[in-house]
Amino acid sequence: MYNRPGSAPDDDQPIQQVTQPAEIDPTERFVCSLIGLGTVAGVLLLFYPLLLAVTRPFQQLSITALVFVLVTVWLLVWMGTELVWEWRTGRLSP
Repeated sequence: MYNRPGSAPDDDQPIQQVTQPAEIDPTERFVCSLIGLGTVAGVLLLFYPLLLAVTRPFQQLSITALVFVLVTVWLLVWMGTELVWEWRTGRLSP
């Protein structure tokens, strides 16, 4: 049934309620970023010689490649941690 703009809806039509997502606390983001940073620090400490050997073929860009890989790992771990956190708190639908 068509309702003109500004007219009241019929009683037989269900009214859909919009649920707002819960606010994300900034400390959650901070903790997730620290988890990612700690993971990168662990990877760097454990695999530093291997990482240097892998990036050595880039010659002048070897340190840039190493930083790029470490930042990428940090962001991926950070996003993964936030996704798991959201899923566990029930804010992310399964």
